[in-house]
Amino acid sequence: MHQEWSLQGVWQCLPDKENILENGIENKIVYAPETHPWQEIIVPSHWQKAGFEQHQGAMWYRKKFLAPNKQENVGYHLHFGGVDYFSEVWLNGVYLGAHEGDFDPFTFSVTGFLRFGTENELIVKVMSVVDKKPERKEIAKGGLYHWDCLPVRQEGLSDCPEVPSAASAHYPNPLVNPGGIWKDVALIAKPIVHIGRLRITPHLRDEYTKANVYVDIEIHNETGQEQDIELRVELTPYNFPKEGREDISQVSSAFLRPGILNHTTRLTVQNPALWWSWDLGNPHLYTAIVEMKIDGTVIDSSSEVFGIREITRDKKWQFRLNGERIFIKGNNYLSDQFLSLMTASQYEQDIQMMLDAYMNMTRLFAHAEKPDFYRLCDEKGIMIFQDLPFQWGYRSDGEFITRAANVARRYVEMLYNHPSIVLWCCHSESRLHDYNKLDNVLMETVKSIDVTRPIHKNSVLIDQGELPAFFATWEEFAKYVPNHLSVNWVGWYWGKITDAEFYNPMFITEYGTQSLPDEESLKKFIVEEKLWPLDMETWRMRGFQNNIYAKMMGEYPTTLGELVERTQEYQVQFYKEHTEALRRKKYNNVNGIMQFHFVNTWPAIDWAIVDYYRRPKKAYYAVVHAFAPLQLSFAGHVERLKDVLRITMEAWIVNDYRHELEGHEISYRLLALDNTVIEERAVLAPLIAPDSSRCFDQAILDLPLTEDVYRIEGELRDKGGNIIARNTKILFPRINVAEVETAAHVNAGL
Repeated sequence: MHQEWSLQGVWQCLPDKENILENGIENKIVYAPETHPWQEIIVPSHWQKAGFEQHQGAMWYRKKFLAPNKQENVGYHLHFGGVDYFSEVWLNGVYLGAHEGDFDPFTFSVTGFLRFGTENELIVKVMSVVDKKPERKEIAKGGLYHWDCLPVRQEGLSDCPEVPSAASAHYPNPLVNPGGIWKDVALIAKPIVHIGRLRITPHLRDEYTKANVYVDIEIHNETGQEQDIELRVELTPYNFPKEGREDISQVSSAFLRPGILNHTTRLTVQNPALWWSWDLGNPHLYTAIVEMKIDGTVIDSSSEVFGIREITRDKKWQFRLNGERIFIKGNNYLSDQFLSLMTASQYEQDIQMMLDAYMNMTRLFAHAEKPDFYRLCDEKGIMIFQDLPFQWGYRSDGEFITRAANVARRYVEMLYNHPSIVLWCCHSESRLHDYNKLDNVLMETVKSIDVTRPIHKNSVLIDQGELPAFFATWEEFAKYVPNHLSVNWVGWYWGKITDAEFYNPMFITEYGTQSLPDEESLKKFIVEEKLWPLDMETWRMRGFQNNIYAKMMGEYPTTLGELVERTQEYQVQFYKEHTEALRRKKYNNVNGIMQFHFVNTWPAIDWAIVDYYRRPKKAYYAVVHAFAPLQLSFAGHVERLKDVLRITMEAWIVNDYRHELEGHEISYRLLALDNTVIEERAVLAPLIAPDSSRCFDQAILDLPLTEDVYRIEGELRDKGGNIIARNTKILFPRINVAEVETAAHVNAGL
């Protein structure tokens, strides 16, 4: 019923850095294009990856194509899968319209402007510029444009040069703004009465034994006449057997006026197969199939994959999926600054690494990925913490805020049907002026579209209840923010790794440290003479935070290999100490942790645990171990008293499985630095409760006043005597809480 002619391949382009080619009254770039020196470019692509690496500004695109012969009762549409960022379109000299946003597809009706059976000329103007005011940005591209994990110009501040600050003019200045026609372009023929968007809204009832599924059908009637139609909606299993299940379908009639209208059908599913995250069950998916008939003949059909599930989040950030509480173990993810480079197989690789690390959630950092990523998360059972495309500061006037609300609306509508998306986050690290104006509008916009998912206002602020609606003064904001942060940079921007036990947050959206990729990867993006001895300007341009390194790790070693090892081992220690401490507090205020971040989005030196070439760093394997569903871990400290050295040690088991475990035994020992065994202990864990965290043994030893550092090592054995978990723990001197450096001490988040 639909026919499609792809226009991808070789196009012509013309860089227009100063945006001057359209300024003449005759607009010769459109109406006399042959007078300009066009060059070749591949579509789809970002132009920076298609031979125009340094270009920013306007880029003109030109494509000649042969249109098919005209068919009766068919409308023709020019479809763009995605253009980054502003676009304007002309067909055969006729101006079709404009579009803002890099993420969503858009379509123009071109039936009246096509030259059927002969050559047509398509011209597209694309605008993508580097914003001169990064804290008052004019474009909604979030993490794909302005982020300290992207190419930015680092300012030479003495405290923390790479970290943006709403209180300081020295924020990172973006160096690259991706631009271009980065998804497919096609001419599509559709019936003049056809189906548009489908929106699927499941509503679970009666203790999850019944689901009402609302199918909102957008219908386009381009005939100019009234139409009587018949709609048949069927729900059928997508990824599980149909055997033994009743057919679920409904037929209804509708009367169409000319134009676009919406029709809602409700179907009831008895004992629905629910969508679960991989660690709770199977991610069952259904297909909604809609057929439209006129006079008994099917004239159009459409389908959409969806899942039936319920997601809730309470005031303490406890998530429940279909009524089952779930502890979040996740990451922050942005696959590549140039999303045109990503393929389905690359997404499969990244998602498999997440699954191998026992992660059940990923936070898409202030952007939207390609459709393949969402499809795979739906199918694999990975939940998505979905940011809207807003990061740091924006213009604060009504014109931009109105545009931003339109972007937010289309963003949510595009992703609405994916069961993997379990939360909308309106803004990542917003500034005071954004928080008071833009963020309120974004919140209300999302609420008006989606009542099925939790919605959060600001990624780094969490409170027991709703966040404040506004802050009347900067002083109120500055007082509130450091004490309500959901980011845990203890051991990087403030504090020490050994302070991990001091923190008891409800939910962590970001925690991590920087480390270098291995030498093989570094040599791919830093030339040898700049690599070692390290050229600080080159390294900083790749994201290296030399001042934080010096604060946390001291002097530089004598070889590159030693530096790689030192930074990676520091990152390993960070994830081990923090993750294990937070998991021991599972459901004891702590309800989720999301490491920052998963993979480099360009060849860089930053916080990723997998480098740009998809080589895992040592910290990736540390996270795998720390996120294991059954974990043995140890806690404790050393306290120097007047006459003795008092050592406290604890043995914990964290069980993420949904079943209890019987007959296990913990054996562990305390060792001095020279590996001398000081104490050996064995304790039964006769019953390990499902979805739990519990201390099974605590011991206090008094030793002579000697060394201050000791190590615990131990094993967990099942009832057959098999070792199923191991772990170690360095015991450090007990923390004096009064001396712990917190986010408030360094004005973090400001």
